[in-house]
Amino acid sequence: MGRPKEHGAQTRAALLAAAAELLHAEGPSAVSVRRVAAAVGTSTRAVYSIFDDKDGLLRALSVDVAETMRRHHESVPAHDDPIAEILSLALAYRAAALEKPKLYDLFFGTVSPGASQADPLFALVYRSFDRVLRVVRRAMASGVFPGRTEFDIGRNLFALVHGLASLELRGVLGDEATAVGVWRHAVTATLAGLQQPPAGE
Repeated sequence: MGRPKEHGAQTRAALLAAAAELLHAEGPSAVSVRRVAAAVGTSTRAVYSIFDDKDGLLRALSVDVAETMRRHHESVPAHDDPIAEILSLALAYRAAALEKPKLYDLFFGTVSPGASQADPLFALVYRSFDRVLRVVRRAMASGVFPGRTEFDIGRNLFALVHGLASLELRGVLGDEATAVGVWRHAVTATLAGLQQPPAGE
């Protein structure tokens, strides 16, 4: 029987899981090559071999959570009713946040106005937002959001789902059934408000 690969997929997954635990518990400064390797019971050479350095390890975590967001958003089927589709996309955001709770703050940290659009990570993160904006554009074209801009709608929706996800991950929204109800009510109410012309118009 051959010797297992020291730096294979299993080791990579274990290192990412250990780094995510440290990141969640103590913040980015706690994530060091030595501590992550020790948590897994492997050598620092394994970390350097797979991720190059600490920055490469943190970037791999960012890619992991961004890919999770992309997968959930792009799995939402098109719907004749854009409002129903946006609600489904909001719940997809929730599902992604719950799948990677220890990495959610890291994902939000990648959403920066100064991010380089040439960065593949930015492109991956943007795919989730673009999935939502495509529906928003379709809704606007049919007159669903009178007097609103794409940017304003997108910003309102993002602020809403980020706030809801942050609260749920901290246990504020109660049990599963209660949390889903809060999400549905908040998103539905926000969409109803956005379908009205802005105040003063």
